[in-house]
Amino acid sequence: MIIVAENKKNHYELANIAQIFFPNETITPVERLEEPPAAGETLVRTFSLAEGDRRRNRVEIRFGDGTELSGEERSDASHHESALATGRVLYRLLVQRTGRQMDWGVLTGIRPVKVARVLRKQGKTSEEIEEIFCRQYLTRPEKARLCIAADQHQAAIIDSALPHGYSLYLSIPFCPSRCSYCSFVSHSIEKTWKLIPEYLDKMLLELKDTARIAREKGLRLQTVYMGGGTPTVLTAEQLERVLSAVREEFDFADCTEFTVEGGRPDTITEAKLDALRRCGVDRVSINTQTTNDQILEAIGRKHTAREFFEAFALARTKGFHAINVDLIAGLPGEEETSFRRSLDQVIALGPENITVHSLTVKRAARLAEEKKQLLPPGERQAQATPVSAMIDYSQRALGAAGYEPYYLYRQKNTIDCLENVGYSKPGTACKYNIFIMDETHTILSVGGGGVTKMVMPGMAGEGSWDNVRIERIFNLKYPYEYISRFDTILERKQKILDYPL
Repeated sequence: MIIVAENKKNHYELANIAQIFFPNETITPVERLEEPPAAGETLVRTFSLAEGDRRRNRVEIRFGDGTELSGEERSDASHHESALATGRVLYRLLVQRTGRQMDWGVLTGIRPVKVARVLRKQGKTSEEIEEIFCRQYLTRPEKARLCIAADQHQAAIIDSALPHGYSLYLSIPFCPSRCSYCSFVSHSIEKTWKLIPEYLDKMLLELKDTARIAREKGLRLQTVYMGGGTPTVLTAEQLERVLSAVREEFDFADCTEFTVEGGRPDTITEAKLDALRRCGVDRVSINTQTTNDQILEAIGRKHTAREFFEAFALARTKGFHAINVDLIAGLPGEEETSFRRSLDQVIALGPENITVHSLTVKRAARLAEEKKQLLPPGERQAQATPVSAMIDYSQRALGAAGYEPYYLYRQKNTIDCLENVGYSKPGTACKYNIFIMDETHTILSVGGGGVTKMVMPGMAGEGSWDNVRIERIFNLKYPYEYISRFDTILERKQKILDYPL
């Protein structure tokens, strides 16, 4: 599909809208058509014409089979409103062509909760915000209300961010095996376990240097999060070595949360849990994704549902403030009844946090080879998909069980462009998750693939909603790169000292 739009600022959103209807096609936005499209190629043309103080926004589509559709909508003269109107016209024409309605309408961004937050800060009521979501973005009312609820539940934590506050992220990019849906930069220890000791040696040096920089900048640590990969693939001794170093090097006077993402139940042992508790870890994730053993085997998880239940029960005896469990809706081969059973079984355990992900098929994942089967074709009769039904059920069931949505984000290549939502019992929300999604809080990252985000308030560029500027510092991704080019990591980290607070 080729999209011709003279204003390059519109390219990204128009391409994203088209992609949600035609997930298996290549979408190419251009400013002008240099040559006729190939036979069978769909051509989209957009026009935005001034009419006094208004604009007429028109979209014309000629599909590969020769079918033509067109439509238009008038808007005020601002670029934002004109772009939104063009997007709505394109969306409606593609709904007409495919018979499919999308839950999020033309809202394609990663962080839709930010829209609700900005509108709330403008003085809009919940009813007014819901109406804007539905009218301007063509969002389902249920999704609008989900965003509004998430904004309300995370507001106090966002407001608790300290001046010069920051969070520390620790990356352990190793796993016992690679899941078929995974696109994170992580390596199976079956092949790379020999790298772990040297990796940890380097990581401890980076930790020490990062702590020095934080002190020199006068930064105040609020949360720590160790993720991956699967951090608990490390031995109990290795875990304690790293986490003790964090305690020794960093000032914990303002830190109120210390999380380790255990991940795989088959890596959880009593010795490791005891090591976490000795180091002051108060939150842990034990993620099963499903309690269906057949699906677990099919996606490459090397554990059973029974091992998950046993690991959860063991963690419960250790006095953690909060335990999180992840589930994924839309795993290959899993039907709605199976997903519902998994969710109901997890709710019965009573974890403080439950995170429900919609399956995302990234290019780097093994499942990308099966993408055309997982992501539906562009043209079919309108109907609720099984994954959408799973997500809707999770929202109802978790709400009925007393869980609140506290953070929400979306990803590209997610089935039906659905969302990932973290739910929590009152008073147990993960602050780090909120801070990293909100992007108004600095994150210092240590380890392979970590991304440091320096947030500078009051320095926003044009179009910023939060009046903040974000500068990113990227660590080298792969463990062997991290080790062999470690001097580069330390050099990049020095840039933190140059950024204004």
